Amino acid sequence: MSMRYYTVLTVLIICYFPTILSAQNGPKTQTYPKSIKLSSQQFAVRPSNSSKPFPLTAVAGDTVDFGNDGYPGAFAIVLTGQDSIRVDYTNLPYQQRVYIPLDSPDGKAIYCLRFNGVAGQFDDEYVREHTNKAEVDIPEVYELANILWVLSDHGQKNASLPRSGPYYERVAAYFKPFLNHPVISSINQIADNYGNYYDFRENSYAYHFENNKLVWTGPHYYVMGRDWSTFNSLFKQLAPQLEDFAKRSGYRAFYKSQLPYYQQLIREQKELMPVRTMWNWLETRFPQRFGCYRIVFSPLIGGSHSTQQYGRYINDTYYREAVMFVNGPSTYFDRSELSQQQRQGLASGVVFTEIDHNYVNPTTSRFRNRIDSIFVNRSIWVQAGGDTDNYGTPQAIFNEYMTHALFCLYVQDQYDAKTASYLIDQRERLMVDHRHYIRFQEFRQKLSELYLATKPDQPIVNLYPVLLDWAKEVE
Repeated sequence: MSMRYYTVLTVLIICYFPTILSAQNGPKTQTYPKSIKLSSQQFAVRPSNSSKPFPLTAVAGDTVDFGNDGYPGAFAIVLTGQDSIRVDYTNLPYQQRVYIPLDSPDGKAIYCLRFNGVAGQFDDEYVREHTNKAEVDIPEVYELANILWVLSDHGQKNASLPRSGPYYERVAAYFKPFLNHPVISSINQIADNYGNYYDFRENSYAYHFENNKLVWTGPHYYVMGRDWSTFNSLFKQLAPQLEDFAKRSGYRAFYKSQLPYYQQLIREQKELMPVRTMWNWLETRFPQRFGCYRIVFSPLIGGSHSTQQYGRYINDTYYREAVMFVNGPSTYFDRSELSQQQRQGLASGVVFTEIDHNYVNPTTSRFRNRIDSIFVNRSIWVQAGGDTDNYGTPQAIFNEYMTHALFCLYVQDQYDAKTASYLIDQRERLMVDHRHYIRFQEFRQKLSELYLATKPDQPIVNLYPVLLDWAKEVE
């Protein structure tokens, strides 16, 4: 049966109705208080972020489930052909389901109007403000999380976190009188694995201060963890203790006193990590498009990096944002033996190999079966130790090879031959000697050979089939 679009609204009913079942600070379920009469089985729904209605069919005895992501100001209009009902999203940032009884000539049905809970809630103004931006920041609450963790028992034992240098010494001296605060004990109790470290640290990004209160009002509500329904992060659970620690220690005054240092680091980070250049290089060679890249960092991170994506449709166009959590620039500026180009190349590798996952991973998924059949033989491609145990699937192993080999193509294009050779040698040492991706040098050389044999700006996806033919023969 053909569908038709409804383009004329005869009556608009804005519905206000009681919640039949709801969970505080979590998903909400509601029921519309009366049946909606349909003149046929056909009806349509127009989400607020679309210019066109979506045609749907009411099947007697069945439930039609259709919806969209929630965001500030989101709504949906249900078009019956006669009346039109507007339902507003009121459960930010959580899921909201509204069950609407339908009465069609074919019989009774249910329409479940769904607003998905989304960890990044962007209104129209936010999207306009941040589109086509590359941003770098040391957020106030994020730095609080890093300070507390580095002062915890785990932070004092973890070799990957910095425990020396002028800034660390200022932190240790200032907060020494407050190390018996309950929040330190609480962090010590959860600091048994890296998953908790990232859960606590990255989800602090969802908070900011209003006066002396920690507030959770978006636009980012969750970064990583196991609870994508209520967004109940470890940082959220400890927020009352964290707020008390900040107040008692005078944390906000400390952060303010360090602003000149933070601003210097931000300037250096922008210089060492030319995000716009990397972004343009990648989007010339891949079809994916991003609206914004955010670099979030702390002088206290060390080598523990992560990334997360957010997005929403606006006017039928998808705005996509990537937030990357990386270390500061001091690691590279403190090495006097390096040229400025070498410093920039080494620092750029940190961000590039986070950014390019956004392009490589979707491309890899197109070749899933071939990659699984080749890289399932882990003993050919990786050895125990390093960090290879954290990448449990054939695709994950391949993506690590590909993202770092792609960085080597980038440096070949961006730097003089001597600098590029140095950066590639350092990348091969990192991948083979430290991370134990034992065939990386061969893999990188093959990808480079294929890349140099093609036209400039060739889509990288075109290199996959021949690269995989080669990988299949590796023993």
